[in-house]
Amino acid sequence: MMDERARIHEQATARERENRWCAKGRAKVVHPKYGQVIVPHGSNYAAILNAAEYWGCDWLEVLDAEVWLALPGDGPLVKPKEFCKRIGGN
Repeated sequence: MMDERARIHEQATARERENRWCAKGRAKVVHPKYGQVIVPHGSNYAAILNAAEYWGCDWLEVLDAEVWLALPGDGPLVKPKEFCKRIGGN
């Protein structure tokens, strides 16, 4: 029973991560310690989670980050390798 619950939780976590990284919007996340990064934006919270994953830190460390609308001149969108070649992706 526990193995089944763990498997379901793992699948849900993977789906949530995929949805975050494949969002259509773009946000510029700025943090005093880590700098700035352009990530997919489904919500400000999701953008912070993506930025923290990109920076390799815990998302609780970057809650003071600012999330802004990404303008064309802000730079390229970053994504993990497994999401870069998706059809219809950014």
